[in-house]
Amino acid sequence: MKKIFLLIFAICISLIARDDVDYFKEKDLIIEKLNKGLEAYKKGDAKTARQLASEAYFQHFENMEGPIGRNIGRKGYLMERKFTNLRGYYGRGENIGKIEALIDGLIFDLEEVTPVIQNGFKIVAVASDPNYDKAKAEMNARENLLKTCIEGEMMFGADENSAKTKCEEQKAAELAHLSKEASGEITKPTMQKEVYDSLEDLQAAAAIDPKLQYVYDLLSEKFDEAIQYNKQGEFTKAADTIGVAREEIYINTNIEILINATKNLNMRSKLRSFGSDIREGKVTESDMRARSEEILDSIFDVMTKIDASNLDKLKLVGYVDETKNVDYTQVATDIKIALNKIVQDYETMGEKASIDALQNIYLDIFEAKGMESKIGAVNSNIKLEIEAKFTKGTALIKSKASKDELIANFDELNKLIESQLDKINDTSVWFLFISSLTIILREGLEALIIVVAIISYIIQSGNKDRLNIAYSALGSGVVLSFITAFIVSYFIKNSGQSRELIEGVTMLIAVVLLFYVGFWLLSNARNKKYASNLKEQARLAITNGSAKTLWWTVFLAVFREGAETILFYQALLIDSGSSAGLSAVLGGLALGIVILVVLYFLLKAGAIRIPIKQFFLITSIIIFYMCFAFTGKGIMELVEGKVLTPHLIPMQFESITWLGLYPYYESLVLQAIILVLLIGGVVYMQIKSKEKQ
Repeated sequence: MKKIFLLIFAICISLIARDDVDYFKEKDLIIEKLNKGLEAYKKGDAKTARQLASEAYFQHFENMEGPIGRNIGRKGYLMERKFTNLRGYYGRGENIGKIEALIDGLIFDLEEVTPVIQNGFKIVAVASDPNYDKAKAEMNARENLLKTCIEGEMMFGADENSAKTKCEEQKAAELAHLSKEASGEITKPTMQKEVYDSLEDLQAAAAIDPKLQYVYDLLSEKFDEAIQYNKQGEFTKAADTIGVAREEIYINTNIEILINATKNLNMRSKLRSFGSDIREGKVTESDMRARSEEILDSIFDVMTKIDASNLDKLKLVGYVDETKNVDYTQVATDIKIALNKIVQDYETMGEKASIDALQNIYLDIFEAKGMESKIGAVNSNIKLEIEAKFTKGTALIKSKASKDELIANFDELNKLIESQLDKINDTSVWFLFISSLTIILREGLEALIIVVAIISYIIQSGNKDRLNIAYSALGSGVVLSFITAFIVSYFIKNSGQSRELIEGVTMLIAVVLLFYVGFWLLSNARNKKYASNLKEQARLAITNGSAKTLWWTVFLAVFREGAETILFYQALLIDSGSSAGLSAVLGGLALGIVILVVLYFLLKAGAIRIPIKQFFLITSIIIFYMCFAFTGKGIMELVEGKVLTPHLIPMQFESITWLGLYPYYESLVLQAIILVLLIGGVVYMQIKSKEKQ
């Protein structure tokens, strides 16, 4: 069983891993977009600046984020936070100095991590490329940093020669610093340590409380500003900024008290000493970045261990917990504005850019803001219809449809979202209870049918001693559902694309297994020899390998529904907001589980009493229906995950979500093949059955 868990876990990770990416190219494209965004902001175009920051993240950094997390743990998460903060800065109209400082720090981080993920370790505890030249990679990284340094100096008015001289001096100081590290005179900065348990580190970072993350962001912001001042030779301003970080943030927010209660870092003294060295002009940019990262990393490390019960001692000004009390009306407005932007630029934007923009609305707003899960928790059919409208929009753009057709589709999409606003903005105890009860019943019934069918077959065939096949698969499905939901929520935070990909692949694998099981049951129903000597033949069938198929069928039936169900409950728990709300969610879940257990025993008792031939026929029909529907739904998940681009069929066709029917060649062709195989298989079995009579 342990091997199976590891296998599925590895598959989930491999779905989001991209080893063919040129990370240096991605890094250069990110930097290009960041710089263009900064220039746009300087010209007063904050909207374009924010859009470019979003493109830098979603189109390029997401390709690097997973490898950074696997290789360097929390670094990927903290860099993601910088992108989030940058978009917020543009949106709030922050001063240019703060934005330049953040971008400068982000570019430094990109230059630092890229050689590691391109040429270094691919996965912790797995050997890296044997041809990897570490010395060369480090030299390339330093050259890139030197180039960035020179460009940065010239941006602030320095001529090329003076900029080069200053940056060469910084590079020499950095080499001296590295030499001291090698000799053991000073401690290595965190980023240059040998990679440790990165996944555990990333897990701790992603799970940090939002209040602590807010304090860390404030500190990081001040350190970035101080580095920028120091880089410009304004040592007094740089030192004063570190002083603000110490007094107004580290001390006044009471984070110092919580940190010292967990581990005494003597940070107040370290910050005072750091500021003094900066004021005297003793700290080069390289040293300042190294010391800043070491200080921030040690603070963050303790933050991940702070007792959550003490967080009420924090004194935070301007903090808003964005994970609670989401204004879905505003989210709907954001979606509408973004869709209108696509329509406005439709004729000049280009096909690829328009499709990317639409898919990012789905992933970055509809899904990332929790609206998808919230609507799914209230009405899964409406959720599917909304997803179908997003997909249709992609297909319309791909087919170069008229602007009027695109507008009509977006209008329908907006109406569907607006129709759910009153419900999803409702956080009353009664609503939470009903939603919780509905989710477990709706998502559990489909899996329950397959589980009952398999268990009833095992019992009817006289193989009660083999029930462990179904029960172990059931337990494994539940456990892996929690693991997958955790991975989706934390390791690939804000990456809905990977979630859709996992769901789509799982559905298509389930189709293959259900297809086999359906015909296996149908052949047994038509086999007179089997019916006359049922117990012996069934035991033989299970013994000779069908046990594995039955196990995987039950497992996927549970796993396919389980992970999404857990994410639905996560959305409800976030909205519960009080002990009464929490009790309502848990109460609805508990009642739903009790109802499912009762239904299980009733369905099992009824199935056992059905004549074996009719039982197999009915079960086969249900399974064949699932095969057909899952095929269409699985393809649509891959479309939403940006793996496939849909192509509309040339006729009016409304989606039938319960059948998995959508008006696209990608799904309909595969479903047609499944249908032909199903009909052909049934006809073939009918002919063979008559030949044996």
